[in-house]
Amino acid sequence: MVAFKERLKASLKSFLNPDIIHKLHQQQIPPIPSFYVRPIVEREIKFAFDNKLLAQKNVLITGAGQNIGKNIALEMAKQGANIYFTDLISERITSLEEELSTYAVKYKGYISDVSKMEDSEALCQDLFAQNITIDVLVNNVGINFGTMGIDNLNLQEWQKIFNTNVFGPLYLTRLIWQRMIEEKIQGSLIFITSIHQQEISRWPSYSASKAALAMTIQEIAVDLAPHGIRVNAIAPAAVKVDEQGNPFYIKNYLLHNSAIPPHYIGRAAVYLASDYFSKYTTGTTLTIDGGVSLYNSRVAENPPT
Repeated sequence: MVAFKERLKASLKSFLNPDIIHKLHQQQIPPIPSFYVRPIVEREIKFAFDNKLLAQKNVLITGAGQNIGKNIALEMAKQGANIYFTDLISERITSLEEELSTYAVKYKGYISDVSKMEDSEALCQDLFAQNITIDVLVNNVGINFGTMGIDNLNLQEWQKIFNTNVFGPLYLTRLIWQRMIEEKIQGSLIFITSIHQQEISRWPSYSASKAALAMTIQEIAVDLAPHGIRVNAIAPAAVKVDEQGNPFYIKNYLLHNSAIPPHYIGRAAVYLASDYFSKYTTGTTLTIDGGVSLYNSRVAENPPT
């Protein structure tokens, strides 16, 4: 009877003072695991301190010697990221290193062919030997040509394009994500695909490789989500500028009637790489195409005014 009265008394007290219940619930919340602290706490404090979205992050970009890759490197360097990159031409590497030297970041270029597994292994071995753990990988390299139409089927061409656009990047990405898991890094894996992953290009080998890559990205995103690793893509349309950096006029690109300046792809990559913006974004393809994928015969018949 005494025990019943005590329980009743405690129940009435809790009812009259619900803060007691809230405090009990708060005490039951488990502490944040230690591996969450570095990316969430330290980096958000760092962002608030100096407004650098990618401060102290190590970024690896493939094919960064020109155009999209180069602009991704520069835009990320502006945000405080250390830039490690590859290209096949030494002059391009030297040129980009000179541009990166104007930023207060670490940088290094490598001659490396993503379609060759041994090159990717050597690249990662060198990075890891220097105790450089990659936080952000940007798979930018891709071959954007092919035989027009399906009648002229060339299996060697298909093999080369898939090695460069799909198999090679996937192998390098696995080397990087394995390291991320080992070091408990909640990193970001970004692929540069194309609107031709779903739009006809008339280069079957090219568009098929991009379509395969698009679904692979979603599959990887599911597998790596438990580790806090994000996997996303950017699908641009034509990225073409003249020697002065002005985008080429293209009538069917509904927004601005022009190709895409490459620095807009760079800024999109910053968005996907940043914990501040994209911490909860994975398995997503960000399309940047000036509206060309919206263009069809009905739009041609009834153009916007």
